[in-house]
Amino acid sequence: MIEAWGIELGKAFVMVFLQPLLYWTILLTILTSYIRRKRERVDFGTSIFSSGSEWKKTWLISLFSFLLLSVAIIGLGAVLFPSVILVISALTILLTISGRLHLLSSGYYIGLTILFLSIIHQINVPFIPDYLMVEWGQGNLTVLLLIAVAFLVIEAILCFTTKKEDGFPKLIKGKRGKYIGNHVVKRLTVIPLLIPIPTGSIESFAPWWPLFPLGDNGYSLMLVPFLIGIQQAFHGMFVNEGAKKLGTSLIGLSMILGLLIAGSFYYPILSIVGAIILIVGRAAIQLYLRFIDLEKPGLFKPPGDSLIILSVIPNTPAAKMGLRVGERIEKVHQHPVTNEQEFYDALQENRTFCKLEVRTIEGELRFVQGPLYQGDHYELGLVFVKEKPRFRLYQDLPTEIN
Repeated sequence: MIEAWGIELGKAFVMVFLQPLLYWTILLTILTSYIRRKRERVDFGTSIFSSGSEWKKTWLISLFSFLLLSVAIIGLGAVLFPSVILVISALTILLTISGRLHLLSSGYYIGLTILFLSIIHQINVPFIPDYLMVEWGQGNLTVLLLIAVAFLVIEAILCFTTKKEDGFPKLIKGKRGKYIGNHVVKRLTVIPLLIPIPTGSIESFAPWWPLFPLGDNGYSLMLVPFLIGIQQAFHGMFVNEGAKKLGTSLIGLSMILGLLIAGSFYYPILSIVGAIILIVGRAAIQLYLRFIDLEKPGLFKPPGDSLIILSVIPNTPAAKMGLRVGERIEKVHQHPVTNEQEFYDALQENRTFCKLEVRTIEGELRFVQGPLYQGDHYELGLVFVKEKPRFRLYQDLPTEIN
């Protein structure tokens, strides 16, 4: 038995290279980073975060989720047909062609998969082979809903681990026609799962296993790289605060779905009800957070009596000096600064050492200083709200918050 498990496990890791989601993950990473960095150059004249920053600090989440969920799925014997996994993969790719990571929620691609499976086997589609219709009609909807709820919890973890500095800055037009700062929390991770599938050399190791059986000819394992992403824009609150609200809402939705999963063991129709609540609930959370954020005044407004920090470029003097998003630069070398030009001019007074007076978010005044070296960013690596975006002379920026 152990030898059979070892062989099937090895096959699963080799066959992962046939998974379309693996290559879509690579392509999506390149696509989202390219679009973001292009927008940063348009708005601020420079790229702020490097390619692949959407994955930053998600690998441990991915690893632990892989271990815990794979053990749970195999231990329960939550079996799925490969054709069902293919439907999930196809929907994932279709939903994220635009590069919008909030559509990488299990609330969408798994919720839609459940609805698709519950509808397709009840209608006659002549060009679909009969064996697919049979497999889709036995799709183990409760298993899919269980996986969706687990992924919602992972989404919430991505939200709770988001820091204030993790927001990607943008410029948008405010209600009065002036440009204001906007932050987008955008995080992406891949969760590989080992899923039992029908046909293979693995035999039942307990009378109750598998708990969700399909077929009777043994089982094998399939390694599937599921994608999970979050994306939400905020202009009236810091991204860590907004992401925490998003995560709390996702936990609440997952608890409701957990009750429906328990009931679906007795009333299978509740799996379909759960899928509908999953889709509608996830969309409602996204829209609700957007509306409550729009009602708040913008945090990052055009220059006033000081300069508010919209973002800090990593590995620059500003990052090394501990300057943080949301703090205000009041003086540079004892000179008051109210706009970017004054800030730059004051820095020229001493290009080997920098001394700043900074007002923290809590309203306390602190002094920050540090050495400067040749080749350092000319504005220390600080990003401010600009009165007019660079290299954008004739086109207006979009007014909506994506």
